[in-house]
Amino acid sequence: MISLLSAATSTPQHAFKTTELTNALMHKLSPELITTLNSLGVEQRYSVMDNYPDFLSGKKMNANSCTTDLGVKATRGCIERWQGDPSRIGLLVAATNTPDQMLPCLASEVIGKTHGLLSRSIRTVSMQAQGCSVLLKSIEVAQWYLAANPGKLAIVLMAESHTPYVAPLLRDEYYGFRETIRLRKEQKLNEAQFEEKRLDTTFVIQSMLFGDGAVALLVGIEEGKPSFGPISHLTNEATGDAELLSMTRHSSHPFLKGRPQYFMRSAVPARGAHYAVTTVRNVLKHPDSPVSNMSQVDDCLIHTGSKKILDGVCSQLQLETDSTKVQGSYEVLKNYGNLSSASTGFMLAEKDDWTGPTIVVGFGVGFTASAGIMSNN
Repeated sequence: MISLLSAATSTPQHAFKTTELTNALMHKLSPELITTLNSLGVEQRYSVMDNYPDFLSGKKMNANSCTTDLGVKATRGCIERWQGDPSRIGLLVAATNTPDQMLPCLASEVIGKTHGLLSRSIRTVSMQAQGCSVLLKSIEVAQWYLAANPGKLAIVLMAESHTPYVAPLLRDEYYGFRETIRLRKEQKLNEAQFEEKRLDTTFVIQSMLFGDGAVALLVGIEEGKPSFGPISHLTNEATGDAELLSMTRHSSHPFLKGRPQYFMRSAVPARGAHYAVTTVRNVLKHPDSPVSNMSQVDDCLIHTGSKKILDGVCSQLQLETDSTKVQGSYEVLKNYGNLSSASTGFMLAEKDDWTGPTIVVGFGVGFTASAGIMSNN
């Protein structure tokens, strides 16, 4: 079992309210779609762009930060908070779903910008395109390294810049999902036309749901600190689940101009909740688990898929959505949006009370989920 010694987050300097974005696009969005956007549970998100509303309206992107910059800032902050000797850090595990470039990977880029802080002989592992549940998988990689290297420490870094991957909203009108079904009948749309309208709706939702940020966790083997374990995983339980979330390398959509395109199927909320709940129940049944049911848990830190998904997970785990146990999840969603790999890390960084056990659960692309218990030694 490895312990959390320090944690730090970083965000771009520019935050945009959901109301600001919807007001800028009001003439394009139907009332039903605006209602959907207001129900996502996101009040604001940070963007590496200083002109995100203008970008969504079709203006040129003006980014003054990037995934690597956010990762470097979080890493520096994490080590500074720890106030120990950085030469003890022997491993950097870095994960992202939104790299600045295909190669080199995030870990190498962060090392390249931390001369004088991290050793040039440090081991690096990049876990790119692993989806939203990669944090606990990265913790296990660090655990294996620390077991073989007593006295060493590891940095686990999650960094994301989602907003540059968002499609600009260049059509004259965008509709809610129920409205697209009505339009299909009224305008006698063929299958391709109908799917294009549904995709347009998804583009709008993604532009309001995701945000940019990074979190770095310093981990080691030390008594008296909150420790990870046991951890449970679930991947592709049903045939076809791998296609629930996917990203193409080059989009054929005219507004994306060949950039990657993210697809989110309608079954994601239901399947996401199922995966999350299944891994939580499995970890509670683990013979090494310090707790056996949710009543013994102080906090449940759930990946910020959306408010609908959070509500579904809470319902299946019999947790009240206004309970203090899940307050951290809803607060991160409200203040930062969906941060994919970094979301539960933000919750860990903002948590200051470790008197009782905590469950951490992530789910997403793969389709996969991971859940783990943290408790004081």
